[in-house]
Amino acid sequence: MRRAASIAVALTLLPLAANAQSTFERFETTAVAMNALMNEAMIAEIPALAGNMPDPEWDEPMRTAYTCMYDAYVERVGEAPVAEMVTAMEGMLDTLSPQEILQGGTAVENPEGISDEQALEIVEGCNLMNVFMERMAASGAMEIMMQQQ
Repeated sequence: MRRAASIAVALTLLPLAANAQSTFERFETTAVAMNALMNEAMIAEIPALAGNMPDPEWDEPMRTAYTCMYDAYVERVGEAPVAEMVTAMEGMLDTLSPQEILQGGTAVENPEGISDEQALEIVEGCNLMNVFMERMAASGAMEIMMQQQ
């Protein structure tokens, strides 16, 4: 009876475990880590930014913009190429450093089947860059960067 109960509990939790490993959730985890590395890189470049960078974790506007982008990618090319992109991003995190970001070595490849122009169109249409800029302004980072130039 205990074994049957244990199996029933395990089967109940299986969808939760699978859901926790969804491609979108992996995408979020990876994007947050990359945003944190970008913050580190910018602080290395402009030390006055320390304590003034936006939190790399997604707030609601950031989640909305990234969800829009992710959904647009999946709509255009399907889940498999987007999952491959996420896997490649995860692989980059194993070796990516703030110094590499400063040297421009962080190009994340678009999902197979999406050109740079299409990716830019999607990012613009989803308001992602505006959300980043608004967060930079709200944290005070934008003002510090303007003063440094």
